[in-house]
Amino acid sequence: MGDADALKSTALGVKNLQRVAAMLLTATTTQKGEPYEDLDELYGRMLGQWTLEMNHVAALVGGFESQQKNIGQEGVIFTPVAGPRQASAVAFLDENAFATPKWAIDRQILRRIEPLGAISRVGNAQRSVLNNLLSSARFARLIEQEALDGSAAYKPADFLVAVRHSVWREIEGPPAAIDAYRRQLQRAYLDIADTKVNGAAMTLPAGLPADFPIAIFASSGDEKPFYRAELRALGTTIAAAIPRTTDRTTRAHLEGARDQIARILDPKFAPSSGAGAGETRIFGDQWSGQWVATPSDDPNSPWQQMENCWPDYQIKP
Repeated sequence: MGDADALKSTALGVKNLQRVAAMLLTATTTQKGEPYEDLDELYGRMLGQWTLEMNHVAALVGGFESQQKNIGQEGVIFTPVAGPRQASAVAFLDENAFATPKWAIDRQILRRIEPLGAISRVGNAQRSVLNNLLSSARFARLIEQEALDGSAAYKPADFLVAVRHSVWREIEGPPAAIDAYRRQLQRAYLDIADTKVNGAAMTLPAGLPADFPIAIFASSGDEKPFYRAELRALGTTIAAAIPRTTDRTTRAHLEGARDQIARILDPKFAPSSGAGAGETRIFGDQWSGQWVATPSDDPNSPWQQMENCWPDYQIKP
């Protein structure tokens, strides 16, 4: 089911994780006198699995379905995921990845495993998904799908608008306080946008294996101007929302976001080097065919291109 319908299988997977979250404390505290090591490990693995489930859905955006064919057989090998299905994937991530996973935030668990780190755990997981969803290779595929398939394709402009609305939904309606988890996600969005606008382009490194899928280095010249347009639109919405805020914390956050957008869009603040300007490292092996290419100076580099890799890992603060 996972490959046939990623949305349905992931929805079921999230329900299972919610059941696990409700049983986690009871299941790991049966032995009196023992430390909470099992609780700590399993909680991290639960968040890690949630992240992988969300990345499974993100892979639909700009994705292809493939069927091996040889000369003489009818049809093509690669068929883009239908535009409406890609849009549904973004809507799913809006509800399940970028909305704060309150089901996973349990004080009775967190106060037993750490004095600090709950916000960072959730933030690291959400940033991983957002980085994956907004990858340059994915955007390049969306651009090409629109060029080849026209109105049937999921438009890259619609994609970026949908992600912006998802991450910044609080500023587009009645005044609403923005909690710490959402503020962290919104800062991650601005950091990624900054890299898209001001970061150096990734270049193809020397010495790649012969079977290395160089398509992961794909990028589009449209990416930078599209993100600049998104930031301008976001800045306008933030400016309109600031006078309507009802709490000091939200106001301070939005004022900081407004200032950061102005800095990102001002050429004089462009960094001399950005993501992609450093050494590019390759993670993977020739047997599994799973490769990850990312700038070495990116703090999230091991998960930058997670769409084809599904390791078992924990989310730590």
